[in-house]
Parts: sequence; structure tokens; C-alpha cells
Amino acid sequence: MITVKRAEYLSALTCAGVKDVRYYINGIFFDSEGFIVATDGHRLFCGKATTEGESVIINVKAKPPAKFDHVIINTERHSATFIDDKAQEVLTSPIEIIDGRFPDWRRVSHFKPGKVEAIGIHMPYLADAAKCSKYFDKKANGVLEMQDSASATRFRLGQDAYMLIMPVRM
Repeated sequence: MITVKRAEYLSALTCAGVKDVRYYINGIFFDSEGFIVATDGHRLFCGKATTEGESVIINVKAKPPAKFDHVIINTERHSATFIDDKAQEVLTSPIEIIDGRFPDWRRVSHFKPGKVEAIGIHMPYLADAAKCSKYFDKKANGVLEMQDSASATRFRLGQDAYMLIMPVRM
């Protein structure tokens, strides 16, 4: 079983691929070391989850409910159960387990802070980072960190969560 908090789940959904030919990024990856990761190749979200040593890519079939506290994913039963803050079940959805190899997210998320004068950013991705930051902090505060003009920009969302945005070539 996998347990993931609302903020991490919704942020991962924001960054996951949709109908991409690289089918293995059309879902959310749960790392055996307790990470939730999603990418569409242009941006990447990484946060914490309780995975109990399980490593799997999943696609939840239902749209998440408006209000929930966390989601429990049962890979044996192929289901995701959304739980509210009163420990009540809100919704249960079938899931698809994606048979594939998720990209080496640790390689691209290796971050080395640096100084840069300018960097090109696709502004809708920055808007998505602001949207994700609201899941963690209602004031939508975050820290934007840059490396160089050819490497990813990191937007810190919480203590253990961040979003990487790849630069745009101008």
C-alpha cells in the first residue's frame, strides 16, 4: 500500500504526462525509497510518500475529489481510496499500473545552485508551480533557485517537495 498526502498527489498530477507517446510518463511514479515523482519531460515534481518499499507507476482513472486529506493506493486491488480529514472515505477509483521504466529522475534533479543573469521560462509552467505551491502553503510562497541558463530551475514547494522546470531556448 502507498499513502500520499493531498498536496503531493495534486502536484504530481499537475506535472504528469498526458497522452504522451512515452507511455511510462503518463502516470505517477512511486519510488521504493518513499518518493512520489511525475514528469512530462518539461517539468518534474518530486515529493514524499509512504511506499513501503514498493516501486510502481500508476494512473488513477478518476478525477480527485475537491476535498480530501490523503489517498491510499492499493496496487494489489488496483484501487485508490481518497480519505478526508475525518478519516472518512470520499471516493474509491480504479487505477492502472503502467508497465514501464520511469526515467532516471534523480539524474535530472541533481541540483547545483549557481549564478545566472537570465533564463528563459515557459510562463504557464511557472503558473503551474504557483498552483502547486498553494497546495503546500495557502499564500503560495516558494523559493525559486537557478543553476545556469541551460539547466533546470528548481521551485521549492515545501520541506520535502520541489518542482523542476526546464529552460526554454530563446
